[in-house]
Amino acid sequence: MFHGCNPYDTTQLEQQYLQAGGRADELAPWEDEVPMYPPSSFLALFPLTLLRFPEARVLWFLLNGFLFVTSAGMILSMCPRSYRWLSTILISLLVVSIGLPLALGNPAIFAISLLIIGSYLFFRGRFLPLGAFLLMLSLAAKPQIGGLIVVYLLVRGIHRRYAEVAMAGALALLLTAGLILSLHPRSTDWISTLSSDISASMEPGGINDPEPANIHAITLINLQAIASVFFPDAREYNAVAYAVFLTLLAVLIAAVLRTNACQEITFLSIGALSVLSLMPAYHRIPDARLLLISVPAVAIVYQKRRLLGFLIGALTVLETISIQGRVQVFIENHGMWQSILQSKLLFVLLLRQQNLELLILFCLYMVAIFSIRFPGAPANGGSRKPPTGAELNCIEAA
Repeated sequence: MFHGCNPYDTTQLEQQYLQAGGRADELAPWEDEVPMYPPSSFLALFPLTLLRFPEARVLWFLLNGFLFVTSAGMILSMCPRSYRWLSTILISLLVVSIGLPLALGNPAIFAISLLIIGSYLFFRGRFLPLGAFLLMLSLAAKPQIGGLIVVYLLVRGIHRRYAEVAMAGALALLLTAGLILSLHPRSTDWISTLSSDISASMEPGGINDPEPANIHAITLINLQAIASVFFPDAREYNAVAYAVFLTLLAVLIAAVLRTNACQEITFLSIGALSVLSLMPAYHRIPDARLLLISVPAVAIVYQKRRLLGFLIGALTVLETISIQGRVQVFIENHGMWQSILQSKLLFVLLLRQQNLELLILFCLYMVAIFSIRFPGAPANGGSRKPPTGAELNCIEAA
């Protein structure tokens, strides 16, 4: 961006990579790494440009590892003390699972970690300007990760003014980055280039093509990957996926509105939103680490309903493990099993199980919100005053 490069033109991008010290033999095929991140992501990460690529890569690895471990510790501190052992197990399994995303440099870890740390500061009512800044960077880097959660903080009135600052700041970074790209002669057509990249990624065989025949779709966890099994036309499966997402969002809104605002409902809502956030856009398995923010909700449900809490916890961990990828490799190596994939139901159960797990996980959260009575959160009536930071702190003493 600062060198006048169009970051969505792979020829220009490759030149920047090589000039910064990147190795040609380590460069992945562009059809597998289509540049599609919003322009704001470049401004969010610009300090890395002060280093050459080999050093920046190491720093990026260490930074993301540190941020994720820090966010994991903060999440643990918000879990009920009486079931800290359960929270420790879940968080440890999620931390162990980030090895490959860290090695690949996936920016989802950066966006997720900053979202969790910023949310923690909001819940504790501490260092709110810093919390808003971190949420802003998370939204700027990957808005589809934390967008719904930040909107929830805003609507629920949990330090609303700072949530507004975070959203406004992310929008300002997006507009500023777009303006910078538009002013450079070599990147004036960045919008059309980005549009072409997005279209190419969703063409048959593209990295974001969710259709069953596409080998890349095995890593997608959004609803399109299931809908495309039953609706072959792109317009149809996209319409079905977004209709299901909006329906589930409406159910969550109805569930939250019928309860009184308290710390338990807040954490359960955040847990459900973390699941819902992975459904509408093109998300891959590394993005599932967002479910780290749902661990306090798992512990809260386990306190009240052991079986329900156990199921939610188990599905949370399974969502970060690419079981369906291993199943696909097995089926490819054993031709006798390929015939069973002619059944759409079996195909979904075997090769789209993580997408299905998200739907089940969301439904379990709805069961918890609708069926469990929490102190100070009557099913009907009562004050709907949002919890303050001090009230949210009560979860640690619960």
